[in-house]
Amino acid sequence: MELQKQQETGASYRRKVLIVDDSPVTLAALSQILSDDHYHLVQATNGREALDRAHSEHPDLILMDVMMPELNGFEAARILKEDCRTHNIPIIMVTALDDAENKSAGQEAGADEYLTKPVRPQELVARVNSLLVLKQYRDQLDIRNHSQWSFIIDKDSHDSLTEPQKELPRVLLVEDNETDAQLVQHFLNDLPLRFERVAKGKEALRLAQSGKVDLMLLDLLLPDLSGFEVCRRIRSMEKGRGVPIVVITCLDDMDSKVKSIELETDDFLIKPIVGRELQARVRVLLEKKRQLDHLRSHYEKALSSAVVDWLTGLYNHGYFKKFLDLEIKKSLRQRYPIALIMIDIDNFKSYNDTYGHPVGDVILQELGQVLRKSVREVDLVARYGGDEFAVVLPYSDGEGGLRVAQRIDQAIRSCDFSTKGLARGTRLTVSMGVACYPRDGFHVDALIQSADQKLYEAKVKGKDQISA
Repeated sequence: MELQKQQETGASYRRKVLIVDDSPVTLAALSQILSDDHYHLVQATNGREALDRAHSEHPDLILMDVMMPELNGFEAARILKEDCRTHNIPIIMVTALDDAENKSAGQEAGADEYLTKPVRPQELVARVNSLLVLKQYRDQLDIRNHSQWSFIIDKDSHDSLTEPQKELPRVLLVEDNETDAQLVQHFLNDLPLRFERVAKGKEALRLAQSGKVDLMLLDLLLPDLSGFEVCRRIRSMEKGRGVPIVVITCLDDMDSKVKSIELETDDFLIKPIVGRELQARVRVLLEKKRQLDHLRSHYEKALSSAVVDWLTGLYNHGYFKKFLDLEIKKSLRQRYPIALIMIDIDNFKSYNDTYGHPVGDVILQELGQVLRKSVREVDLVARYGGDEFAVVLPYSDGEGGLRVAQRIDQAIRSCDFSTKGLARGTRLTVSMGVACYPRDGFHVDALIQSADQKLYEAKVKGKDQISA
């Protein structure tokens, strides 16, 4: 579901990928693999040029060769990871050097992935997409931290509110073959994690439902449920949607790979697996899960602070404006669009007048939860004031914003609101206005005014509609 939201919301925003290689043939080959509408490609032919391009182009991800003139890939990666302006950019080393020593050197330099030439197209696309999501989580965590600190603490008190050290991440292997299970455990022995293994799909579902699994390694051929069915059920769970899943199987046919992708698995490894490859995948996906957990815990912490609306549990007006301001400033550097949706409940005063303010409060609370469940983890939902809400959609243009508004409208129509007022046959409707940065406004107030104007147009035209 989260992957589907990502694709719908940012469908027309292309992620910027910097490809670095001194070989024109390799540059052309990698560009061909990533030539669809999801990516905006930038090229560099050596490490020094890669540093310049990283600072000027602000890429979302870097694919980099190791052996290059002037500055090799290891040195360039180390410099990028030490620079506060570029340390969040994921780096994939793509090289013909396949020995353990060079892979270790790539990890020490800060590379997130290490792929060996010739690269398989499906594998490259899977790695790129996974790390692009990780980049979004890292960026949003930075922005939300800056937004919150500017509201509720000063520099002297920052240390007292830092997050406590969490216990080691829990990795669950779902494998009925004893030999394969022992091999996987052996490969992961040196990583800082808690390893657990079950042999049946139903046991895996029970543990996933607990919300205490950080990564699942899943065989497809199990004695009770197929791995596909296990994955489908986990993705339908509230606590299972954000759990990274790596398929480990002897099935190497294209149908199995495609079905795994459709079920939103994060990776697909074919037995016999290579220890270093498994370790690299586990590291990246655990980091991705950690960033996602930080985003969620950031929200939970804010519940007791000055940045959350006490009634709905959403972010409040002040935090929304600060967040949008920082998001616009970041987009000036990285050149991505931002969509803003303003939402107003139609005829809300009549609910309060007819059924009393307690019923109106419940309507606001339930609508807030519908909005949160309808958007991505990186989006921000806020109560703007009264019966008006705001949704900020980073990396989304007006077209993507309209699609999200339509999804929200459908979710509201299908929601069974529990208030007694609506139970008497009254259907809750909303009007929405959609605006997009930079097309409709270059700063916070202008963008909000533009979205508000669209909202007003929806009201004038008869309410219960979207104006974009």
